[in-house]
Amino acid sequence: MFNLSSCVFSFRARQRTCANRGGCGSSLQRSERSTAIEIKRTNLKAEEATEAKSGAQVESPGNATLDSRERLLAAALHLFAARGVDRVSVRDIAYEAGVNSALVGYYFRSKDGLLSQLYRRHCEPLNAERMRLLQSFSRGGAAPSLEKVLEAFIRPALAITTDASGLSEFTRLRALLAAENAAALEALVAANFDHSTTIFVSALEHCLPHLAYEDVLWRFHFTLGTINYTATGPSRISTFSEGRCDPLRVEDTLQELIPFLAAGFRAPKCAGHRAPAYKAQTSLTAS
Repeated sequence: MFNLSSCVFSFRARQRTCANRGGCGSSLQRSERSTAIEIKRTNLKAEEATEAKSGAQVESPGNATLDSRERLLAAALHLFAARGVDRVSVRDIAYEAGVNSALVGYYFRSKDGLLSQLYRRHCEPLNAERMRLLQSFSRGGAAPSLEKVLEAFIRPALAITTDASGLSEFTRLRALLAAENAAALEALVAANFDHSTTIFVSALEHCLPHLAYEDVLWRFHFTLGTINYTATGPSRISTFSEGRCDPLRVEDTLQELIPFLAAGFRAPKCAGHRAPAYKAQTSLTAS
């Protein structure tokens, strides 16, 4: 009988193994300590006086509202997606949001903290929907099929990647971050996806008893690449096929993608020699 809680238990057991070996820790905390951006404290009186001369009404820590925090998050997403994280300053974000730049430190401590919160905000609903679908496909104790496990993982990822222009700002941000700061992206991915990734890898192992753990990891890795390219580069196939194949049509994409990936997962076990995988290390770049 398939039990989703056993997948969660497997994740926690691997966490304990990792902690005992002293090699994993919190990737995000290490990244924040090693890559934290030192923000110079602004002279609030001088800044507010300058802004007052221009007639601007700017919020500062003394009159901050919840709305100012939301405006900072929205402004950061818009600017990061348009320019990349490295090309956007704290002052740029504050100006776009119409607030005092000191509020970035007040709410998020730093630009890195703002990016971390922004990433978490978009990942939490994705993870929640993946777990909801996996749970719904596991009702009655029956193990979900391989196709259903793949659908639970892929459908939410494709559903949130598009907007009216074809790509969401968050999708564009991830693509830019991967190009300009792969280490930061890896830390964010590990912090936000390690839990759900381990649960899905465990579910895939249950569906594929003929495969070794490392076989499942390799095929899951290729699955992530397929999802990411489908989400971030849909125009190529759409243009080449003259619109007959359009990854922005989620149902059409799932109809083609899930059987393709399922066939790859069901392929015979690799006969080649390889070093054994260390189960506690599962920081794959999940989508």
